[in-house]
Amino acid sequence: MTARANAIRIGVKFVAGPLIVASIAYFFYRALQRNWASIQAQHVEFQPGYLALAVLCMLVTYLVPTYGWQFTVNALGGGKKLTFSQTVAVVNSSNLVKYVPGKVLTYALQMYWLGGRGFSKSLVIYVNALNLLISLAVSIVVGFICLLFAPSPIPTSVTLAVVIVGIVLDVVGFRYHAAVLKLMIRVYNRFLKREVRYLDVPGSLLARLHVVHLISVLAFGISAYFTSLGIGYFLPLASAPRLMAAILIADTVAFFAVITPGGLGVREGLMYLALGGAKGTSLALTLPIATRAVHMCVDLLLGGVAFKLLGNLTKTRSTITPREQAGT
Repeated sequence: MTARANAIRIGVKFVAGPLIVASIAYFFYRALQRNWASIQAQHVEFQPGYLALAVLCMLVTYLVPTYGWQFTVNALGGGKKLTFSQTVAVVNSSNLVKYVPGKVLTYALQMYWLGGRGFSKSLVIYVNALNLLISLAVSIVVGFICLLFAPSPIPTSVTLAVVIVGIVLDVVGFRYHAAVLKLMIRVYNRFLKREVRYLDVPGSLLARLHVVHLISVLAFGISAYFTSLGIGYFLPLASAPRLMAAILIADTVAFFAVITPGGLGVREGLMYLALGGAKGTSLALTLPIATRAVHMCVDLLLGGVAFKLLGNLTKTRSTITPREQAGT
């Protein structure tokens, strides 16, 4: 790719992303105007206890995968180890830059901070790829399982087919993970001109990561239900699968909208549709915005803690000699 083409690609990302976010924000603004009377009739009242539970679930959504990230690094790091506080510093501080269009900057910062402790770039890519793929697989399967227990315009047969295909692909990937990883690395190295090397991943590590991301995904989905209670929508527990399906599927699809910062706007739009926004329900308008607000509050909370912890991590960079860094 030429320098000019690369500059154009970057320019399109930084222009198209804000335009998409602005367009969806305007859509929500107009929809709120049209449905303001029904929102007022709902007598929305904040319930601090339920909002605290939503924040707690969101913290679990972040911190449990951070633990998974830590034991993945330690298992594949060739003897180099990270403590949990160091992992929080690296993962949750770099998470803040997800609100910049694209995902590359997050990984670049992780490579920079961990490079000073002797961890290779290949390892950082490997750890992120493993956790990301398992997280996406678990999210989509759990999301569609929840959809089976919720009213949906999607036929039950289609939903069930997605669940079965997702589980089969995950099992095949687990059983033949070495061949799958080697193929992905070859493709990655060929198209992006990189030299990421294959690392042997034990099946026990993959099993632990599935458990970790299952806990994280369930906590993320449950946070949507507590958020609805927290803003005054006292829905029965039977409504939880519907809300969980909406946020999980929307968040998974929004991840691939790389030109928008952190899927901002895309996830909210998809949740709006999934919750029956075409029918003008006030919940479909307010819940996507409320869940994003809870999400961003936790981003800022953990990001602040992570940057504080990052000071201790960066102090140790000077203890790694240039020869040790070159050897990674």
